[in-house]
Amino acid sequence: MSSDSTLIDHPEDIPSLVNDAYQRIKSHVAHTRLLKEETLGLWLKCENEQETGSFKWRGALSRLSLIPAGQSIVTASTGNHGLGVARAAELFGLKATIFIPSSAAPKKIEKLVALGADLHLVDGDSLQAELTGKAYAQENGLPWVSPYNDPEVIAGQGSIGLELTMDLPQIDKVYVTVGGGGLVSGIASWIKWYHPETEIIGCQPVNSPEMYLSVQAGRVVDAPDALTTLSDGSAGPLEEDSITFPICSRLIDRFILIDEAEIESAIHHLYDAQKLIVEGAAGVAMAAAMKDIHRIPDHQSVVILCGGNIDPTVHRRICNY
Repeated sequence: MSSDSTLIDHPEDIPSLVNDAYQRIKSHVAHTRLLKEETLGLWLKCENEQETGSFKWRGALSRLSLIPAGQSIVTASTGNHGLGVARAAELFGLKATIFIPSSAAPKKIEKLVALGADLHLVDGDSLQAELTGKAYAQENGLPWVSPYNDPEVIAGQGSIGLELTMDLPQIDKVYVTVGGGGLVSGIASWIKWYHPETEIIGCQPVNSPEMYLSVQAGRVVDAPDALTTLSDGSAGPLEEDSITFPICSRLIDRFILIDEAEIESAIHHLYDAQKLIVEGAAGVAMAAAMKDIHRIPDHQSVVILCGGNIDPTVHRRICNY
């Protein structure tokens, strides 16, 4: 795969990238649990139990495993991608410079500092952090590692889909929270190749539905209002040239939008029913599955619990303990 544009023109090549990525990273990632939530008839893919607390570990490993040791790399993140990159850089002998919105969750910033990343706080949203980081990388001639706009990052996230097809012979629906689209692009590309009839449901917070609005408009657009959301890991605009946009437009069958109260309810349910601690972005996918009037309980429906890096104070408030 020679370029991002090639990926757009030939999305059917993504499954081979996913398989290659999985072979490179499988010794470093957890084959996360697929847990049955019997009361709702749902399967839960527990990426909140991944080493860095998020699926982003997979994409970071996939991309950084291809960079020679000793190099410096640059990325941007609202937290989880940065955590994955910082840890993968440590593993592969690289130096990571990370641009992050100053509004990012304090606990994620603390973890990044603890990992020894060279951290740059940026005023503005996730897109502003990306643009600032990308410009810095270009000015200094350093490799840029996009949180989602990169074929090898998408391939790493797609390894979740590969594991799902290893663990479940039949998959009817998959609920995936969508931010920049790297997670759903990887999972959907693999699943649709393996099980073309599987329905892929994109899940977004009402307060930050940029991919939904973009797919509706047929081009990348911003949400009209910049509203805060518990789903900080999925919030923010897309890069205009994002390779994830055409993939999402083609492979996401429908979207479900979730409000903040529904996110909190889903987080609370997962803790009460399964003692699972998840962050807002994972709550979005769970809430969508709980809300979906088209879901048939005895079908094989999977919720991707994409991360567990929630501020403990926030989690205690939501779950009343």
